[in-house]
Amino acid sequence: MNLAQLPTFFKAIGDPIRISILQVLGTGAYGVLELSDMLEVKQSGMSHHLKILSQAGWVEKRREGNTIFYRRTLGDALEVQQRLFRELDVQPLPANVKAQQQRISEERLQSAKQFFIDHADQFELHQERIVLFEHYGPEALQLLDSLNQTGHSNVLEVGPGQGEFLAALAKRFDQVTGLDISPAMLSIAAEQTQQYSNVTLVEGSTELLNQQQHQYDIIFYNMVLHHVPMPEEEIAQCAKLLKPEGLLIITDLCQHEQEWAREQCGDQWLGFEPNELHLWAKRHQFSHSQSNFLALRNGFQVQTQVYRAAANEH
Repeated sequence: MNLAQLPTFFKAIGDPIRISILQVLGTGAYGVLELSDMLEVKQSGMSHHLKILSQAGWVEKRREGNTIFYRRTLGDALEVQQRLFRELDVQPLPANVKAQQQRISEERLQSAKQFFIDHADQFELHQERIVLFEHYGPEALQLLDSLNQTGHSNVLEVGPGQGEFLAALAKRFDQVTGLDISPAMLSIAAEQTQQYSNVTLVEGSTELLNQQQHQYDIIFYNMVLHHVPMPEEEIAQCAKLLKPEGLLIITDLCQHEQEWAREQCGDQWLGFEPNELHLWAKRHQFSHSQSNFLALRNGFQVQTQVYRAAANEH
């Protein structure tokens, strides 16, 4: 950035509403209408504020199908931006904004839940269009074995699908939990894991597990995070669920432009940039440990990211 750009850069944040926008975007990506509702600003006014922030380099657009979401500038943010973001992140959101945010999260969650209620019997057919477990599972298990974590551990898989990975985990760990918001999907996973007495299936969310004060050595997300309404909030929940120095292992799609995946596969997000995952993890005191990338058919690429929780207790 040169000197001529600095006035526009700093002027963009010289408005209380735009500061509030940046604070809200610290909790996730939102569309114009969602931000308008949360901050009680007319849609036209919100579009104007976002345009100013975007042109100045404070926020960036992300297209998800026919919807445009806004998020904070990612990894290339200047130090002054990162410092402001850190200051905003420690400030509590106003109660009315928090309430609207919770409503939006619940609406997104209900949409995801309804998809799997309606399409549980077609799960494998939908997944085949993107990636089946047999395409990424062996690589994920090979990476897991290389970490030398098997043994006397209590592990969690969020969104276990048909249960193939749960079955593999049951052979490696003492206690294995599969968590899903969809009872229909849990029924399918139960058939796959019925022979394993060390597998427990739970209907609910990571927030529920935190309320029950569960703790795990490793948490796995296999092709699930792109279905999650608020992915950064999910990572925040994992930071509380993991024991000190526990592992968070995420296997998911890299960001792509296959818009049909939203409607036909129930995807909330069209994959993730690695830097996006790294930034979310860093905000919640995870350190990045390892990456692995696997090219697949149909133009999709799968990534596996391994993060380690902080050594101190949460």
